[in-house]
Amino acid sequence: MDYQEEQKQELEVLESIYADDLTVVCGEYPKIQFQVDLKLDLLPLASSSFTAAAISKEQHLVVDITLPERYPEEAPQLSIRPWDVRGGDEADEADEEEEQEYDEHGNPVVGKLENIPDSISFEGEVDEFASRAIRQVEEDMLLGIQMCFALISSIKEEAESWFQAELERREKEHERQLRERELEEQKKFRGTKVTHESYMSWRASFRRELGLDERDKERRMQAHLGRLSGRQIFEQGLAGEEDVEAGEDDIVQGIKQL
Repeated sequence: MDYQEEQKQELEVLESIYADDLTVVCGEYPKIQFQVDLKLDLLPLASSSFTAAAISKEQHLVVDITLPERYPEEAPQLSIRPWDVRGGDEADEADEEEEQEYDEHGNPVVGKLENIPDSISFEGEVDEFASRAIRQVEEDMLLGIQMCFALISSIKEEAESWFQAELERREKEHERQLRERELEEQKKFRGTKVTHESYMSWRASFRRELGLDERDKERRMQAHLGRLSGRQIFEQGLAGEEDVEAGEDDIVQGIKQL
């Protein structure tokens, strides 16, 4: 196989395909090196709350390829770096660091209108994209044939699929944080649930603090000694503990119905 001729022909084909997006770093065999600037077509999944129009940041991957002397019988060397640009009137705003807002407890405020797609970065993923492309050489048995176009296309598809999955993951996490935040806000307006047991505990404490039990005990003693008339006993609520308990049950039931 004439490696030099194979590499020369493939480079010419790639230049015709990628036109202005391909830069030849070195065109001399056996050190041929070139870079392809891939503009990613980022489309949220149909289930996403975002559309392509919501994405204001244009994301690119620059794929750097070096062909070894025996290419295509040897796999090419790959490296990838990401870069992005925000278009429209928001270009200047992108350079300004947005100040994070915090609530009264020091927790970061989660905004409902946060632009999640523009917050996604490929910085931590490009090495994995390159590794998968190299593994593809063996898995798809590409050795011996011109493979650069297939690898570049695979990297682009991999990056775009990863973006969709990452956006979906971040949306779910964002919604979870919003739900937690809303529950915390609701707790501020939610009173303590009243039960019969909690009411009776409060009643006992209340009567103890005001000395009502001692007062009733003294009144019953006076009634027992004949110091109070039947009318006075009725008016002062000393008719019997059963009547008091029944009245308290009515109060608790009324509270539950509110």
